[in-house]
Amino acid sequence: NAIRMQFRNNTMLSDWGTGTDPFATKWPNDFRGSKMNDGIGLLIGARVFIEKNPNGGVDSVAVDELGQIEAMHAAGRLDTLYYLQTYYREEMDPFSEAEFYWGLYPPKGYANYSRPDLPPALSNRPDSWPLDGWPSRGYEKKWQGEWNGRFGRGVFKADLECFFVANDAQDIEYVQPSSTIKYYPRDGQKIGDIDPGVANNRGMPWGGIGLRVEQRGFQWNNPSARDAIFFEYTIANTSMYHLQQVAFGYWVDNAIGADADDDLAAFDTILDLAYSWDVNGVGTGGLAVGTMGFAYLESPAISNDLQDNDQDGLIDEKRDNTAVGQTPVDPRTTINNLADYLNYYNLNEADLPATHYPADEDADWDDGVDANGNGVYDGDENPGDDVGTDGVAPGDLNYTDPDADGTECNHRPDLLFGLGCEPDFGLLDISESDMLGLTSFRLFPVPVHTAPFTYWYRNDQSMWDLVGADSLVAFIGNVSNLAEVFSTGVFPLYAGSTERVSMSQLHSWDDGANIRPGDPVVNPPLGLFRLKDIVQVIYETDYRFAQPPLMPTLKATAGDGEVLLTWDNISETKTREGFLNN
Repeated sequence: NAIRMQFRNNTMLSDWGTGTDPFATKWPNDFRGSKMNDGIGLLIGARVFIEKNPNGGVDSVAVDELGQIEAMHAAGRLDTLYYLQTYYREEMDPFSEAEFYWGLYPPKGYANYSRPDLPPALSNRPDSWPLDGWPSRGYEKKWQGEWNGRFGRGVFKADLECFFVANDAQDIEYVQPSSTIKYYPRDGQKIGDIDPGVANNRGMPWGGIGLRVEQRGFQWNNPSARDAIFFEYTIANTSMYHLQQVAFGYWVDNAIGADADDDLAAFDTILDLAYSWDVNGVGTGGLAVGTMGFAYLESPAISNDLQDNDQDGLIDEKRDNTAVGQTPVDPRTTINNLADYLNYYNLNEADLPATHYPADEDADWDDGVDANGNGVYDGDENPGDDVGTDGVAPGDLNYTDPDADGTECNHRPDLLFGLGCEPDFGLLDISESDMLGLTSFRLFPVPVHTAPFTYWYRNDQSMWDLVGADSLVAFIGNVSNLAEVFSTGVFPLYAGSTERVSMSQLHSWDDGANIRPGDPVVNPPLGLFRLKDIVQVIYETDYRFAQPPLMPTLKATAGDGEVLLTWDNISETKTREGFLNN
């Protein structure tokens, strides 16, 4: 892959770099390459509501039902807490070298923690995997000695994949004894209850808002995607309470060509793309630099507003519902707008299956064929997508036995949280989500490092004003050292539910000297736009790349003044004259 990218298992990407390693990020990763940014941070913003104590004292009663929140707000009986969960290289909260930052940290269990010299878990480094298997459901472990792949047990689709988990338990800002307003997302649970060996804040109440982030990164050397990295985030609300107002976003500290003072950025809502460029197309050392983009491939959704937010003909799709207890029905009875559906998925009505499970909203899960009816898929039978929650089917190299949980060959799409999911369904099907897309973009000079630290992570409320805004602000009018924040719309994240956000970092050799800022942008980076279209198709087809045609087996048989060429059971006679002419 042509992109070099440092990552940490606290969700931070890239970095400022040091004298010994200035290229925390670089594109292309060869003698032509330049540094492209000074850091990328995942942003999760939220507002939490607490009932005011009528008798004075500490407020600590959480209010999470929408109607109750509105009524208490109208009566003046509500306090609001703002959260911005991230991990970044500067201005974390609290900002003190002596304190442990309130942010996202990885729990143990998802890497080989007996070897601190190793990186986080990488698909090509078995020694980086947890020795006793991967955390599963409850305190169970799974798949010891095999890769915990995005698509199942030991399934490798990417040339390189990384995987880790982080949570916000260490954000203890509002659970300290001195806090006048307290919020306990997992009331009664303390840091260290699960892992007594945790080094920091052991014995303090579980903090933050109860978020758990699974992050995966993917790279390919395939020509279609070698200038892109894919990052996926599955974000779960593991708290006791509904979060009625949440937003996901990214912070990007631009440094195109390593000279950060001459960058600009813009956005395209049709492509759900934020992109940056160097105004003269030349970086440090006189190197030509291209453009950099960050594209939403999948964004969070609202699954209960009775609206078709992504215009796919389906209302309120969900990726965390199951088909247990459902009966297959005619898909025409569950599609809200058939014309929009057929157009969105590029189908004809004849392509629709006769029946589908309603939880498989887009009706693309394919059942298997158990021809002899023995309850398992034999070697000559096609299992379709009915491969069980481990994602491995008969015929795969690492297949041993049918799934012990009974999900293989049960002729129903299955999802078991913590264990796995079948293809083309639930968490593994991007289309089963009523996505919001890019709804907020702001470009501004890197903020000053003084109080009140507006637009820094120390000031949670000002960061909520960025990620929670429904505001797309175009070019701000100056060329400088710029940061950009782009995010999704505000949505609810209910207790026990998950949402997915997927992003791809893209690069193209578009010349920044030709791009003119404004609304609309003049001479936009069409190469970058084309790459966004390509990676979107790759993502929506579950990273299935077009395969080159197999080379035929060619056999040459000498004859009298001629050669008989045979390939794939087709013969053609070539004379000496024919060879010369062809």
